[in-house]
Amino acid sequence: MPSMSIKTRTVLISIIVTLALTIVKTAVGLLTRSISVLSSALDSFMDVCSMTINFAAVRAADKPADEDHPFGHGKAEAVAGLFQATFIAASATFLIVQAFHRMIDGYILEDEAVGIAMMIAAIIASIFLTRMMRRAGRRTQSCALEAGALNFGADIWTNAGVLVALMLERWASVKNADPIISILISLYIVVSAIRVGHDAIAQLMDLSLPSESLAIIDGCIRAHGPMVKGYHRLRTRRVGAERQIEFHLEIDRNTSFEHAHTVTEAIIADIRHAIPGSHVTVHSDPV
Repeated sequence: MPSMSIKTRTVLISIIVTLALTIVKTAVGLLTRSISVLSSALDSFMDVCSMTINFAAVRAADKPADEDHPFGHGKAEAVAGLFQATFIAASATFLIVQAFHRMIDGYILEDEAVGIAMMIAAIIASIFLTRMMRRAGRRTQSCALEAGALNFGADIWTNAGVLVALMLERWASVKNADPIISILISLYIVVSAIRVGHDAIAQLMDLSLPSESLAIIDGCIRAHGPMVKGYHRLRTRRVGAERQIEFHLEIDRNTSFEHAHTVTEAIIADIRHAIPGSHVTVHSDPV
C-alpha cells in the first residue's frame, strides 16, 4: 500500500483532532450551559466539514494530469480554499448573532471551571494544528493547507476569547464579557476569511503571478543575451502548488538549431530553479 502524501496525512490528522474537539466541546457546553462553548463547538464542527473538503481536494490535486485533465487537478485546492473561506465566514456570522442574543436575553453559566479547562486544552490543540498545517502548506505550496492553517490560527483567538470570557464572568463578575469578546474575534475571522477567499478566487480566475515572479522570469531570460533578443506573449498563473509559465522566446535567426535548443533549455532550467514548483513552456521564434 503506497504511503500517504504530506498533504493527505496532515489533513487526515487535522480531521481526527478537530472531530474529537467538537465532541468534547459539545459535551462541556451542555454541562456548563455556556453558549460560547457551544458556539466554539459549532466552529470546530465547521472545521471538520471544511477539512473533509480539503481531504478530498488534496487527494484530487495530487493526481497526475490525465486525458480529461491535461493541466492536472491543482485547482481542486483553490476550490477547497474558497469553500473553507465560506465556512469561516458563516461560523463567524453565527458567533456574532449568538453574542447579540446573549446580550439581549441574558444567560446563566454553571461549572465554569470545566469550561475553562476545556478551552485551555482547545487552545493547545489549535496551536499544534496551526503549526502542523502551516509547515506542511509552505513545504508543499498548498493553498488548501495554508487556508487550513489560517482557520486554526483563528480558532486560537476564538478559544482564547471564550476562555477569557469564562474567567472574567467566574472570578470578576463582568457582565456580557463573553458576547463582547466574541464579536471582536468574529470580526477578525471575517477579515481573514475574505483574504483566503480572495486568494482562492485569484487562482480560479488564472490571475497572473506577482510582479516579483515576473521580474525573476525577465532576469532569467535576459541573462542569456545577446543571442536572446527578447520574448513576448508571456502568460503565467498559479494552479495549486504549481506555477505555470509560458512565453515565446526571440532568438537570433543566425543561431544554429542545436544551440538555440540548448539556450532554451538553460532558460527553462534557470526559471525552474528560481521559482520552485514552476512548469515552463517555451516556443522559440527566430528574429
